[in-house]
Amino acid sequence: MDTSSVQARKEGLEVEERREKFVYHLETCFNAINHGLIAYVTIYLSYYSYARGFGNLFTWHIFLCSVGYQFFMAESLLTLLSSNSWTDRYSIVTKRRLHWILQVIGCGAILAGTIIEIYLKEAAGRKHFRSDHAITGLVSLIFIGLSFLNGVAALYTVKIRHLVKPIYVKLCHYLTGIVAFVIGMTSLALEYSPRMISRQHRNMIVAFTAITTALTLIGVCKTMFNQLRPKKQ
Repeated sequence: MDTSSVQARKEGLEVEERREKFVYHLETCFNAINHGLIAYVTIYLSYYSYARGFGNLFTWHIFLCSVGYQFFMAESLLTLLSSNSWTDRYSIVTKRRLHWILQVIGCGAILAGTIIEIYLKEAAGRKHFRSDHAITGLVSLIFIGLSFLNGVAALYTVKIRHLVKPIYVKLCHYLTGIVAFVIGMTSLALEYSPRMISRQHRNMIVAFTAITTALTLIGVCKTMFNQLRPKKQ
């Protein structure tokens, strides 16, 4: 290989390295913005719940479902992202463990909040799952259950690979988790009504929720493609 070819290859590698660094820093920047929006909406809704009074059982429905989706579900999905600010220093094993812990807490909060709402409607003699908010919440809960089952199966892909390819199990886990999260966040946004918060705050919270959903979704899709794409030989 002549000197010019070596130099050209070296320059190409340097350009690629600079590009990767730029993309990484850009992802880190958007990741920080995402965490900020997640924190803002979570704190806002937590304060709203506090101001409303936790002596009111319906307040727990608002608080648990909001924190479950907006904080725990969103953060759990971000744990596996390579540019995630608070998990990038951890090993993949630790990241997966954190993912599971946050998922379990979030799912538990969402399930508890949903049960509370069902109880309140039952006590009041009202029909269940009539509003768009309630229907999307139920659909999200179903997909959470499917994602949880797929997640358990993903832990044992080596043992069940004679039944189904591991890549299919992981793909199903990702897709059901994505659907559960997106529909769940949509359900939250549908409940932000003027009777809860002012119109100005509603528009802001809905916008922040939409941005959080989009940024989290982009991160999850990137992680999914990186994990599922064929390894270079």
